[in-house]
Amino acid sequence: MLGLGYNRDGLFGQTSAYYGTVEEQGRKTLHLHLLIWIEGSLSPQEMRDRVLGDEGFQKALVAWLESCHTGDYFSATENELQHQELVRNGRIHTGKPKLLIPDSAKTLPMRPPSNMSLPESQEWYSVFRADVDRVVFCSNRHDPAHGHGCMRGTPPNRYCRARFPREAFEETMIDSTTGAIRFQKKAVMINTYNPVLSGALRCNTDVTCLLSGTSIRAIIAYITDYITKNGLSTYTFFLTIRTV
Repeated sequence: MLGLGYNRDGLFGQTSAYYGTVEEQGRKTLHLHLLIWIEGSLSPQEMRDRVLGDEGFQKALVAWLESCHTGDYFSATENELQHQELVRNGRIHTGKPKLLIPDSAKTLPMRPPSNMSLPESQEWYSVFRADVDRVVFCSNRHDPAHGHGCMRGTPPNRYCRARFPREAFEETMIDSTTGAIRFQKKAVMINTYNPVLSGALRCNTDVTCLLSGTSIRAIIAYITDYITKNGLSTYTFFLTIRTV
């Protein structure tokens, strides 16, 4: 997916380098934190200067970033997806949708047929869009009811520790003072994702550009904290084996 070793661009362009670490959650689920460097990328300061001073570059950058990730569903709203899934499962009455929707992680991704005609490719892409919407609805969507342990603080200052719902924007905007890019976002209960990545991996993903935004320092500190975590000590490793 990153294009390394294949003499071609990856999902986000020509990959210069990457670094990642696998972390274990409290429930023993493994997940990956990954940093990717794109060949020819500018520094955050250079990016800000170009965004504020070059309208052509600004438009090209926004178009590229919007091709890399999105914060909205492909072709439906959350309410429409919820209704479709309830209908598909024969459950029209109200209930918890996640309990009624088949686990998207248990279905394989659709591989596009080779040598497709234009109508065939358009039909496949339409099915792909609907499939990605379902994966994102099942895996990227934060529980609107905020499950156990989600909320922090005391009333009236309680807040979601995952920062949902996110701020909504009708269209992508650029702050003329700071150069920060605010991407279009209407689905406030899902995080930013790459459609191809979600469609292929069938799980929760979060794709964020670190070249622009008011939270860049916090994001870099957060990711750096994860990727520099020490592994288990030899003593702990053998103790775990012995215990098991």
